[in-house]
Amino acid sequence: MIYLNLLLVFIFIVFIHEFGHYLFARIFKAEVTDFSIGFGKPLFKFTDKNNTVWKISPIPLGGYVKIKGLDFVFQKNENNEPGSFQSLKLYQKIFILLAGSFFNILSAWIALFCIFFFFGIASFAPIIGKVLDNSPAQENDLRVNDVIISVNNNEIYEFNDIPKALGNSEYINLLIERNNQIIEKSFQLNFNEEIKRYVIGIASNSDPIIDKFNLYQSIQNSLLFIPTYYYASISFLKQSYRDNTLGEQLAGPVGIVKMADQMMLDKIRGVIFLFIVISLFVGVFNLLPIPILDGGNIVYFIISKIFANSLPELVTRIYIVTGLTIISFLFIFVTFNDIFYK
Repeated sequence: MIYLNLLLVFIFIVFIHEFGHYLFARIFKAEVTDFSIGFGKPLFKFTDKNNTVWKISPIPLGGYVKIKGLDFVFQKNENNEPGSFQSLKLYQKIFILLAGSFFNILSAWIALFCIFFFFGIASFAPIIGKVLDNSPAQENDLRVNDVIISVNNNEIYEFNDIPKALGNSEYINLLIERNNQIIEKSFQLNFNEEIKRYVIGIASNSDPIIDKFNLYQSIQNSLLFIPTYYYASISFLKQSYRDNTLGEQLAGPVGIVKMADQMMLDKIRGVIFLFIVISLFVGVFNLLPIPILDGGNIVYFIISKIFANSLPELVTRIYIVTGLTIISFLFIFVTFNDIFYK
């Protein structure tokens, strides 16, 4: 069941990405001849009323949408027939190429919203549940069950508000409630080298408050999650590069399959979380300005437009070969790493 869920996640992400391309191609009146999930000889196919052949193929490592004339888009063949890709305006081509990634990110946001809305948003009351040994909190007589009222003149409503109110400050001014008495404390904090910030030395209690069906908070949290995820991912990759552990951290399809039993894919929450993480990755990866990827193609079409669609054939060939080389190298490197080091 775990591996079936993993396969379904892959297929669904590919379908969403390619459907974004398909939908915008249809909006701009381009003729879509093929819509394939997977590669290889089709296991199943049918033709719809618009003469698009929908296929499911056995190798689920991607998919494609074939638009009329797209096969010749990097050639000198000027096929400007109505419905062909070449007949589209530059902004229409860009919208079609962006649509796949946009749909991936949009679907991830919808999934995030559903998690926050239906499963609930966990928060912790601003009550000290633990005081760490030899910490500024212990040295300044903060105690378990103290209620944090404000930090540096910022009101605290839940435990997660404390680091936000503290920011990068080296000193803290606290108002706490203890035994129905208001107590004020001010002291210097210790700098934690691992997380690169000043810490108080307290933890919350272990009983979260679950807030379900909160529309505003669900929208807010789901929107904030996406830039936070990308920022954390970039920071993590930078740190892995500095620590020379980048190769150990990267995982491709084989690595994900090998780790499938650790991802709680037998539970709906684990399946949705994996879908979100991969969708956000696919959405941004395809926008990188690497030849052959959507982002690289956008750059190519813009440059081609600047040169009045008369780029030398040698430039186009170098573009294609460079893209194939980069993508092939990444695929081989990640797969080799998955097989021998995961």
